[in-house]
Amino acid sequence: MVVQQYPISFSAKVLLFWFMKFFGISNRIKIFSLAFCIISLSLQSQSARQIVYGDDFVFNLDYETSFEAFGPVRYKDYFAFYNPVNFSIKLFDQESLSVASTINIAQEGPKSMYQSTGLMADEDDIYVFSYYKQSAHAVNEKGRESFKYVFKQEENTFGAYLATGTTVASANNEFIYVPILAGHDIKTMLADYRFPSIVRINKSDSSVSTFLNYPKNYKNMISGGLQGFISPTLNSKTESLVVSYPLSHTVFELTKNGIIKEHPMKSSAIDDFDGHYYKSQSDIKHEKSRAKYLENPSFSRLHYDAYSDTYWRFVNLPLTYSQMNQKEVIEAKARNYKVVVFDANFRKIAESDILEDVNLTLSAPLVFSTEKGIHIYAKSQENEEEMRFKTLKIK
Repeated sequence: MVVQQYPISFSAKVLLFWFMKFFGISNRIKIFSLAFCIISLSLQSQSARQIVYGDDFVFNLDYETSFEAFGPVRYKDYFAFYNPVNFSIKLFDQESLSVASTINIAQEGPKSMYQSTGLMADEDDIYVFSYYKQSAHAVNEKGRESFKYVFKQEENTFGAYLATGTTVASANNEFIYVPILAGHDIKTMLADYRFPSIVRINKSDSSVSTFLNYPKNYKNMISGGLQGFISPTLNSKTESLVVSYPLSHTVFELTKNGIIKEHPMKSSAIDDFDGHYYKSQSDIKHEKSRAKYLENPSFSRLHYDAYSDTYWRFVNLPLTYSQMNQKEVIEAKARNYKVVVFDANFRKIAESDILEDVNLTLSAPLVFSTEKGIHIYAKSQENEEEMRFKTLKIK
């Protein structure tokens, strides 16, 4: 797959040369200008990057593990999935990609993690989120709890909720970062994006800080919560959290010192986000919020790849008119995607064409990295004994 390139136009430089010739500019200047064009084009061709497909990455499932398992996250020498069928964490060996052990999650008693949803890991523990208890629990390989944090009411502003299986939390040695979903006003049917979107918990003393209100364009009339599912990714080298909002060309970097930096990370597939906004309150009664989400482009997941030191920002492409007129619109089957790749300094280095056979819906498993590339959940899951991921890499 060849990516779209954005070099300085060579034809424009040639036009400039002939323009100078027409007006009698000296030969020395013309030769210098032409040499500059050739050198510039040569340097650009050397730095051109491609996004290519690698071999599929396939987990071998046991009889208990569901396709609805949440993960994977890297934990020590394993890939960890949370399995909602029997409330357990499945640890897959990173070599054989088969189940090596199972951690059972307590569903009753004072230390229960009832209705667990989200999952993340650091060097020492796996973290499970209990939606019912609004709490985060760190457990070791034996299922023993080593850390617990209960989210207080004042942190859940205007009915917002902590991370679930569709919003990704992150942790390093010092902090836990948890995305907070926007509240929703039942009367107006509008989402409320006035509040911070990231809660940061200090592991040493459980103190809490909040960061990053939604971008200014979220003050427009937006109904439904799909446009508010933010995608944070943790840069393991700088220890910064980089946050992507579905309706923003800009991503926001939260450094470990609490400083916020803004970086443009645009895609050629998105001009603006006007199609997601309602013009008036009365329009909300006649238009379906899910249709707005499906009919218009937006940004999907953001993933930092430590192996290549790059950021991969995925794009939700709009469904076509014929797709939207089907009796049942299944996003997991109908939605197409592309990806834009940026280097460590947030410079755009590649943009793909439409990606083949990938599923990036909010309920799909996570995007993750290995030395083999970036792995994205495949649309085609035909073998019940396998969970298949497509592989992309930059070269």
